[in-house]
Amino acid sequence: MPPTPKVEPGLWQRYRTEVLIAVGAVVLVALALGFRAILAPLAVALAIAYVLNPVMRWAERRRIPRGLAATLIFLILVAMFVVIALFAVPPLLAQLYDFGVTVIGEPASESPPGFTDLNNNGEWDRGYVPALVEWVRGMSERLQTGESTWVDRLVSGIGVSADAREGLLKDALSTLKQAGAGFLSFLWSLQGFVFGVGLTAFYLFFFLMTFDRMVGAVHQRLPGKYRGRIEDVIAKIDAAVNAFLRGRILVCVVVGVLTAAGLAIVGVPYWYLIGVATGLAGVVPYLPIFVGMVPAMLAAWLGAGGWSVAGAAAVFVVVQTLEGWVLTPLIQGRAVGLHPVTLTVALLVGYEVFGLFGLIVAVPLASTVKILAKEFVLPKVDELAHEKPGGKT
Repeated sequence: MPPTPKVEPGLWQRYRTEVLIAVGAVVLVALALGFRAILAPLAVALAIAYVLNPVMRWAERRRIPRGLAATLIFLILVAMFVVIALFAVPPLLAQLYDFGVTVIGEPASESPPGFTDLNNNGEWDRGYVPALVEWVRGMSERLQTGESTWVDRLVSGIGVSADAREGLLKDALSTLKQAGAGFLSFLWSLQGFVFGVGLTAFYLFFFLMTFDRMVGAVHQRLPGKYRGRIEDVIAKIDAAVNAFLRGRILVCVVVGVLTAAGLAIVGVPYWYLIGVATGLAGVVPYLPIFVGMVPAMLAAWLGAGGWSVAGAAAVFVVVQTLEGWVLTPLIQGRAVGLHPVTLTVALLVGYEVFGLFGLIVAVPLASTVKILAKEFVLPKVDELAHEKPGGKT
């Protein structure tokens, strides 16, 4: 009797486990998106605990009880927050307010000195937006009377009438007013933010206390047959996330300080404001160019003028070059290894789904997905690609 031919298992039998894991991951992501407002403080606290866990381990090696170490770290964080609120935020708000006054202008006053000094600088800030509107109106009048200059004719030759441009400027002013109303609405909702910060602090303290125990509990429940492989993949993910979270924070601080110092040296107004914005924007790739360099050159041109514009550009070129070739390799080590196109798509998707928080977590999440795909998905795809009819490879 001839032997019964062996039946090759179908695709579902061969990859059932992988498919079920993928479906479970999709369900978890969908649930996270649905409850993101509730889970956001939890995720932020967990990320901070992950960043600070090496400090906790350092304290434990010196026989400091974990509870005491968590309390000390928590108090240090609170003290840092208070110091920043008392000494770093006030000048930042002052420059931000002065910048708004400079752009919008100060209103005239019937009493001496003839204007309302909103920013207490002893001078009347005419305002760049009103001056621009007045210039467009004057250009329109000069074009109508035939007394226009070559600059007026050049601007007019762009193809948009002066009235249309003035209308666009008025629309811009209306947009600024709407933005101001939105800002006031944000201030009203500040209590929700304060509650979120308090909830995050509450979660953080307990995560600091139990982070290693949580990791150990997960480790004990890993499948013994695949434990080594899973630990290897987790180590790769940890290296990528570690390079971004811990290393990037330090890089951003150094870049912000160097940018602020450089802009102050070359005489750019609002150097402190732009330096802080550049440092914060450094968490997101490409963003410092738009948040820092463009406003710095514009502030230099409107304020100091002349060589300050070139000086502002030179500061950003030097600092960004120093970041790319010295700070990032020295502090972060190897990059997260994402193609520029992949990085851009990840940032856009992160912003679309989670807003500003999505921009911050887009890079480590994309790196994690890349590592998981490389370790688990691509080998299966290559296996299917090299499989010939009849089940032979």
